[in-house]
Amino acid sequence: MPVDMKSIIADTFLHMVQHGNIDKITVKALIDECHISRQTFYYHFKDIMDVLEWSVQQAMQQLTEMSLKEKDMQSVLRVFVSFTVEHFPMLKKLMESQRRAQIEQIMIDGVGVYMRSVARGKNRDVPVNHSDGEVLLRYSACGLVGVLLAYGGKADLDQERLARQLTQILSKGVSSWEEK
Repeated sequence: MPVDMKSIIADTFLHMVQHGNIDKITVKALIDECHISRQTFYYHFKDIMDVLEWSVQQAMQQLTEMSLKEKDMQSVLRVFVSFTVEHFPMLKKLMESQRRAQIEQIMIDGVGVYMRSVARGKNRDVPVNHSDGEVLLRYSACGLVGVLLAYGGKADLDQERLARQLTQILSKGVSSWEEK
């Protein structure tokens, strides 16, 4: 079975993030931990942020595959909420780094790719032009990432309730909410 060096490098990087400070992880430290040459690293990645971006893309691909098996939007959002809660210690470390802006952008782009793929497969009752659709997708992706980061680390989080609230916001908008 061939070795997937790209995954080994990314997994090692994530392990280093869990046990240290992302801002202190260098290419040299990573290649030493992986026991690989600098040339091997640069064959697979251009820099540390490329490793992080690839790792987030892999996670988003896993989330997409899991969510495509779900029957409705609330179940999909439950998958996203659960993933965020499960990985929140790592996400918190990433958000506390000097690279926060880049990391947030990678996350928003990842969620945006997922939302775009879902939107392509849906028939819309109301036609949306490309420009408006892009703004709507960006707004939704930014909002979803923001909410997940804001609530994902709360000890008393009711995941089911948050998934239900997000479903209502994304499917009908705030204007459709009734006070209960």
